[in-house]
Amino acid sequence: MTSSRQCNANRANAKRSTGPRTAPGRAISSLNARRHGLASPLRSEPGMDAEIERLAEAIAGTRSDLKDLALRIAEAELELRRIWQARLSLAKFPCPPKYLPKMVESPNSKLFMQAVRRLNRRKEASMQDLSQLLRKMGWNPDAPDRIMVQSKKLLPVSDWEASALDRYERRALSRRKFAIRDFDAACV
Repeated sequence: MTSSRQCNANRANAKRSTGPRTAPGRAISSLNARRHGLASPLRSEPGMDAEIERLAEAIAGTRSDLKDLALRIAEAELELRRIWQARLSLAKFPCPPKYLPKMVESPNSKLFMQAVRRLNRRKEASMQDLSQLLRKMGWNPDAPDRIMVQSKKLLPVSDWEASALDRYERRALSRRKFAIRDFDAACV
């Protein structure tokens, strides 16, 4: 039985741990979403039941007594193909950035502010003086005020996709291996 003091401490801690509150934090946590769909059952995909049946019939041939074992092999084989397809699809996309991007003031914007500060020191300065000074400094009126740069904060994504795909692939290979063993044992 927890004491009222412990209960109050638990409530206070729970109020503090409500997830990310800033936009960058939410952006990072949104990367936790589904990436490839390999955790869902193969039969949940449309048209896969017919494909599994077709492959199982090709494996079992005329022997209807081996149909269940052939279905296991076919399902594991198609699962492997789905994993390999996911690996190929992920390889087409560039690697995500390792650092969280952030918006900062551009060098062009800094030049403008330096020119304004320099002219503020003068007693009498006009807009024409400002434009001349900006031209001398190399200011570009078409450049953006803010630019995106990499921050020093690391994103929590690394080789997650590769390790997850390896895990799914090992599991499917194991299922196929044992299904083939059982099929071969039943054939003898």
